[in-house]
Amino acid sequence: MQEYIDKEVTQTTVAEIINHLEICEKCMNLYKKALDEKETVDRLLRATESHFLEKPIPEFIPPAGKSAKKKYIPLIIKILVAASIIGFIFLFRPQRMSVPEKLMNSEIMLNEFYFGKDLNKMWHDKSQIMILQDEKGNVIQAIIIN
Repeated sequence: MQEYIDKEVTQTTVAEIINHLEICEKCMNLYKKALDEKETVDRLLRATESHFLEKPIPEFIPPAGKSAKKKYIPLIIKILVAASIIGFIFLFRPQRMSVPEKLMNSEIMLNEFYFGKDLNKMWHDKSQIMILQDEKGNVIQAIIIN
């Protein structure tokens, strides 16, 4: 129907549509409704065009405020200062104690005591291990309490 209204169909198709519109009242009503809608749209477009022709669209003038570069400079400075502070913290942090590569005897005994045991049952049975060691980490005494 829209192609017929816009005159985008061949002459043979135009003849067929005219013959059908003379016979079918439903299609004739749809055709009239479509013509009314097209006329309404054309009228609105003409009104809009005349409005724009009277007042031309002004040329875009960028605002006279701060430029984009000036707006981002304080942000970039803040990021650089924060990165510098973090870098100095990592560069001059106090030396950490090195982690010993081998396990101390007390840790080996503790792991052997708990290995494969039900820790929940041991807690209820009040089983504990007490390992006494000197300042170098050597085991002096190991006591198992039930």
